[in-house]
Amino acid sequence: MWRTVVFFTEVAVAVAVVIWFLDRPGEVFIEWQGWELETSFGVMALAILITVIFLSTLYILWKWIKRQPREILRSRRYRLEAKGYRALTDGLAAVAAGDARVAKKLARKVDSLLKEPSLTLLLSAQAAQLDGDEIAARQYFEKMLDRSETEFLGLRGLILQALRDSDDASALKYSQRAYFLQPSAAWVLETLVSLHTKEGRWREAQLLVEEAQRHKRMSVEKGRYQQAVLLTERARLSIHDNKLSQAFEQVRKAYNLDPTNSAATVLLANLLSKEGKKRHSRKIIERSWRLEPHPSLCQAYLEIVGDVSELDRYRSVVQLTKDNRDHPDSRFAIAEAALAASLWGETKQQLEALERLSPTARVFRLWARLAELGAEDDIAARRWIDRSTEAEADRTWVCSKCGTVADDWASMCLNCDSFATQLWKQPPRAHRAIIPSDLPLGSNLSEKKPEIDSSSAVIEPEIISRLK
Repeated sequence: MWRTVVFFTEVAVAVAVVIWFLDRPGEVFIEWQGWELETSFGVMALAILITVIFLSTLYILWKWIKRQPREILRSRRYRLEAKGYRALTDGLAAVAAGDARVAKKLARKVDSLLKEPSLTLLLSAQAAQLDGDEIAARQYFEKMLDRSETEFLGLRGLILQALRDSDDASALKYSQRAYFLQPSAAWVLETLVSLHTKEGRWREAQLLVEEAQRHKRMSVEKGRYQQAVLLTERARLSIHDNKLSQAFEQVRKAYNLDPTNSAATVLLANLLSKEGKKRHSRKIIERSWRLEPHPSLCQAYLEIVGDVSELDRYRSVVQLTKDNRDHPDSRFAIAEAALAASLWGETKQQLEALERLSPTARVFRLWARLAELGAEDDIAARRWIDRSTEAEADRTWVCSKCGTVADDWASMCLNCDSFATQLWKQPPRAHRAIIPSDLPLGSNLSEKKPEIDSSSAVIEPEIISRLK
């Protein structure tokens, strides 16, 4: 619309100018250096217009000729860059495919085409790592530290190498530098916390977690949980150093942050019990049991109850589980106490309910004890024991990072040194496949499925990739 208006406006102006000149004819006379020129005004104007157009054309042509070498060089550079980026993409694909030879070849090609160390150093380092040349990879990572745009990536590579070589001092140094560059990077924070906790520097780790919470770099739930774990460890250290008042304050804060932390609950209850506050300590355990039952809570509760009759211990367990009676751990604790008190009917009732709710190995082992003590039936007890070997595994402490199973809670995994990754859950269960001995060599296994040996079931770790 506007273009049309502008066009007609320009045409109207041009027509008006022509008409104006036609209405005002005249003569032009020029005398210069003995030369005389006499013509009409219209011819003179036309000559000037043609001269301007000619000079403009010459100027445009001159600029085009002057610009051509630069355009040719730029076009060549663009073609080389396109080849370089294509080689970079292919090199990263080769790294992902595990082809070290192709990756190193493409890294050299990228370096010659792009002349951009910030783009090629990482590919060269990964290719060297893939080829098993850790020295060359370290050299590439160290070169990356000299450039601001690749410094963080170089630090990451050096941190991973140091952790793989169990060089905690170097890993800590590089991690602190990386944290200064990008404090919001979750993996840097996790690495720093793990390195501090591995050396027992609980206070330093807690300061990092608190700072991450203040700047909202960590979720509220995760921050409260990790602080509770760190405070529990600090309380244990204070008890070891005979600083009981300091330990009490630390574990009390840990309990307030996370009442479901069974380790903090048991430690706080024991400290209160030693001060003669047994009623208070029992209330604390009852609250934690109501939120999340755990066998260690029941054990600590009965220790606080003290040396009483088995029937009184049964009544104490009933008191502990009154607000969470239908939970499998509550029913199992009642069944154990009832069996110890020779309450066969109550034991059987709880075990029957557990067979429906949570038929794990411990349920069938308790059935076997009931058969031995109650009915004195050794054959039935052996049948229950056989069923326990085929049942689902009982819940235990499992590292969410590497899958390592532990009997007791710890703030760090003893296998992978990761911090606050132990979860109370059923471990993964796998069955061992028995390949039939009569299966011909090279035959298709899908034609004859192997048998599954349930009795030889083994626990396999869950492998969960963390670093991105």
